[in-house]
Amino acid sequence: MPTVLAQTARDDARLRYRVFSVLVLGLVAFLGARLVQMQIVDREQYATEAEGNAIETKIVRPARGYIFDRNGILLVDNETTVSVTVAPRYFDEADLPLVAELAGRPLEELEARYAEITERSAYQEDVLLENVPFWTFARLQENQYRLRGINFREDQQRRYHGDARLTHALGFVNEINSDELDAMREQGYRLGDRIGKSGIEAEYEPVLRGRVGREFVLKNVHGMEVEAYEGGEQDVEPESGFALTLAVDARVQALAESLFVNKRGGAVMLDAKTGGVISMVSAPDFDLSIYRDGFTQAEVDFLYRNPEQPDFNRATQTALPPGSTWKPFMAAVALQEGMIDENTTLYCGGGYVLGRLYRCHGGSHGNIAVRDAIRVSCNTFFFRLMNDTFVNEAHPEGIRMNLDMWGEWAHRFGFGQLAPIDIPNQGTGLIPDSSYYDRVFPAGWGPGYTVNLGIGQGNMGTSPLQLARYTAAIGNGGTLVTPHLVMQQTNPETGVTTTPARRRPQQIPIEPRNFQVVREGMEAVVANGTARRAQIPAAGEFPEITVAGKTGTAENPRGKDHAVFIAYAPVDDPQVAVGVIVENAGFGSTTAAPIASLMIEQYFRGQIVSPQRNALIPFVRAQRSVGRI
Repeated sequence: MPTVLAQTARDDARLRYRVFSVLVLGLVAFLGARLVQMQIVDREQYATEAEGNAIETKIVRPARGYIFDRNGILLVDNETTVSVTVAPRYFDEADLPLVAELAGRPLEELEARYAEITERSAYQEDVLLENVPFWTFARLQENQYRLRGINFREDQQRRYHGDARLTHALGFVNEINSDELDAMREQGYRLGDRIGKSGIEAEYEPVLRGRVGREFVLKNVHGMEVEAYEGGEQDVEPESGFALTLAVDARVQALAESLFVNKRGGAVMLDAKTGGVISMVSAPDFDLSIYRDGFTQAEVDFLYRNPEQPDFNRATQTALPPGSTWKPFMAAVALQEGMIDENTTLYCGGGYVLGRLYRCHGGSHGNIAVRDAIRVSCNTFFFRLMNDTFVNEAHPEGIRMNLDMWGEWAHRFGFGQLAPIDIPNQGTGLIPDSSYYDRVFPAGWGPGYTVNLGIGQGNMGTSPLQLARYTAAIGNGGTLVTPHLVMQQTNPETGVTTTPARRRPQQIPIEPRNFQVVREGMEAVVANGTARRAQIPAAGEFPEITVAGKTGTAENPRGKDHAVFIAYAPVDDPQVAVGVIVENAGFGSTTAAPIASLMIEQYFRGQIVSPQRNALIPFVRAQRSVGRI
């Protein structure tokens, strides 16, 4: 018989076995219940969390809107490129040397770029290398398994067509910076997006950009894309940006740009009836493609360390004296204010004495009326309009063009203020008032400081855009047009075309007869005055294009004078108006007038027809800007 001790041991063993069995069964039951809960009861919650760890949303950038000239010539479209992206949360910075080696890029460049990316976000994927050649893409893709966090995406870069650069009018597109991203994030912008930075690319950014799309992709633990989530059923297609049709004539623009070679200055041609910008030239300029392909050090130096300032828009930001192109303004105001009438003669003895002798252009003119004063550019006549007191039937107690009157009329013609044009980067110019003179000349000032304003000299500044707009107003009888580059915008999906909203033109309160007198003087300037080079005679099947204009030579005490010219054409029905300023190029009749004349002929005839007129092109190109402002 078993002993009591042995029986007790067997009882303890059975007890331990039962307890252990109960514990094991309890644990299995718990795990089973938990599994049921996770797989059945809470399946949706855990499935969502698991997918969230593997699914990533990719922004699909839309095609940026194309840009055409007024004749349908393509100026700007897009080119598909490949960018290399990096996701810092997956990427090991120690792999940067390998990326640099495979891409054939300096390690320092990639280190600097990666530092920018991680400074902005340690989690969001961003572009490490953009617009890479195919061989770079192939080498990196072949080694992608070694480079966690490295991916690729298709991007679009702007592509430019034709001979017309339109650098300052079109503007450029570049990567959004941190300040811009902070301001535009709510509009859907992300790191690595490219936005318009200047010109119409900036002004029409919301229209050109379109609407972004989204793709949902599955990624593995290495940050590599595996496949589209749910076969792409949840993806949102992007919507392309609107196409823009400009008022610009690309052929006129290309010719005008070629005439400004080796010069500094600007030119603007406007539709005298609508304000459409037919041409806008600023020289020197640069090739916008440098923003697509990346800067070399030489290009950085040219753009940002160049005293010629090629990024400065001289068509809209210049503030230089208009010289004698201001005289039609003075004539129109004096006629309207009743200081003179069309037959009033003023004596010119070769100069005007006010403390000293202010010499006249062309010597002594004797008694001269307003039309001839414009034609021969008599300084004395316009000095007297600026400074003398006129007594007549309309003003028996006398009237004098004081600084306030002069400034008020200048503003009515659009000077001293921003034009309502659809590009940024514009200057107001300078129309001084008494507070300006008090500030600049605290010791005191008087008529000797302001008399030069009557001939467009001294402390005043205008731009080619302002001059063209003022000239259009003279030609069309007093309508101050609203200048604009974009004529219409077209939805690429529907084909529907709309006209951008713009400010209504303003009417200058000058009687038609007074404008007519001024126009007759300007017609005589080209017919038999100081701007004979601007004539466009008949040639073959093409009739004469009659031109009215005014030359100007803006004095420059620090170097060669500035050449200025304004014109409208044709005389009987003005359709275009031009303002040209060529810095440090001498006489307006020699350099600026031929530029405007050739632009006008190109616009109306589509070519420069006669051998004599074609000979002007190399002559103008040979003129240079000498010295500094």
